[in-house]
Amino acid sequence: MLTAILADDEEIVRSSMEKWIPWNELGVSLVGVASDGEEAYGMILSLHPDIVITDIRMPRLDGLELIKKVSEEKLVVSFIIISGFGEFEYAQKAMSYGVKHYLLKPVLKEKLRETILSVRTEIEEKQKEAVGNNLDNKYGFYLQRGMLMEVLSDEALVESIVERSHKIIPFDVNEVLSMLVTEALETDKFVISMLSVIKKEGIKMPVFPITAGRKVFLILSISSLAVLEKMKDEVEARRGFVLSVLRGTPSELIHRFLKEAGNIKTASIYDGDGHRESVRVLPRTKDDEEKLIERYRKVLATGEEDPSIIDDITRIFSSKNLEEAESLFVIMAMKNTDYTLLFKELGNVKDVDELIALARSFIEHRIPRNTELFPVEILKKYIAENFSNPDISLKWISENVVYMNPEYLSRLFQKEVGQRFTDYLNTTRVNEACKLMNVYHQSTVSEIAEKVGYSNPGYFFHIFRRYTGMTPGEYMEKNRKGEDHE
Repeated sequence: MLTAILADDEEIVRSSMEKWIPWNELGVSLVGVASDGEEAYGMILSLHPDIVITDIRMPRLDGLELIKKVSEEKLVVSFIIISGFGEFEYAQKAMSYGVKHYLLKPVLKEKLRETILSVRTEIEEKQKEAVGNNLDNKYGFYLQRGMLMEVLSDEALVESIVERSHKIIPFDVNEVLSMLVTEALETDKFVISMLSVIKKEGIKMPVFPITAGRKVFLILSISSLAVLEKMKDEVEARRGFVLSVLRGTPSELIHRFLKEAGNIKTASIYDGDGHRESVRVLPRTKDDEEKLIERYRKVLATGEEDPSIIDDITRIFSSKNLEEAESLFVIMAMKNTDYTLLFKELGNVKDVDELIALARSFIEHRIPRNTELFPVEILKKYIAENFSNPDISLKWISENVVYMNPEYLSRLFQKEVGQRFTDYLNTTRVNEACKLMNVYHQSTVSEIAEKVGYSNPGYFFHIFRRYTGMTPGEYMEKNRKGEDHE
């Protein structure tokens, strides 16, 4: 689900749109409501929304300045501008920053609903295009290489692999694809040549080419017999032989690939430029490796201490080359680790020492997979220890500490805590500011603001008054008077 922030200085407008827009029905989650542009900017930095609906005229930081700042930060946000009569010049300026949607006050409910749907469609189309280009990047290649490691190790994992990856790899779990099983004398040259044909013909290739021995497996999205015949001709023109053409869903084709490939020990996968990497089936007969797999999975699943596990990982990994160690690590980590995260990190590993460090970091972060409450506790603990950092954001914590989708974590946090992330962070900072004011009476508001994570004293002033009902100065004066009466 996409996320949105609503910004307007008129409370009646904010509350009306918050209530009468059927956000969930539109596939959008309203994650923040701001009363001015500066507050909205802070929310954008923290929550990284997909959509921002903003008034053009607001105090402290107007909508135009907000859009300009977001544009300068190169944040990917779709804006919907709301303005009064006679403010079109402002809207025109905003559109120079790439804003496409402009609504005139008073906003009609149905018109705003249609605009939100239109923006959602635009965003989803861009996301689909990005996913469609996934095979052109290093991450997509390492992800699929890891999938190949898994299926070669255990065919029983096929369905779970497809289910976990269908949102990342550009195919639907129910889509019927074509797999051309071919044979070639020089597989490298053949694959590189076929890749150029596939790109030229504009055929979607959801899975990178795979070879096993002299067999080459090309899994393509082909819905026309004419295109299929064209591909057969291209195979033969490149001194290849079409052994069979199989049709089926991704899961079915992977099972067929394993059957066609036979009892192989090594396969190769090619990226979009024809670069090849081998994947070997790792023998899993040694007792110490089996025990290591079991122990590592337990640590990831439960967070229990295992003091000697890093030493054992170092000993076993160091006895292997990088390819063998990676294969073992995939088996160890996959069951209890986010699929996206694992292969994104594997793509950055250059040697066995870095792989050992990666295995250690997964343990140290205690990545939760069996309980929903645990990530929320991690998030709260991180805020408690790092609230003074002005750059703290839900997105960064999600990706670097909790290892979860930011949108999902945001919903989970609000469900468990009863507050949005931004409100909880602000509440924590304001409470800490109050503690400091109670002790350090001679401190300035700017000094207190900086201590609790607000680099802008004006924004701190606004937040403090919003959460306490008084300004920082009024609060400090009240404390001083209270002490004078004691």
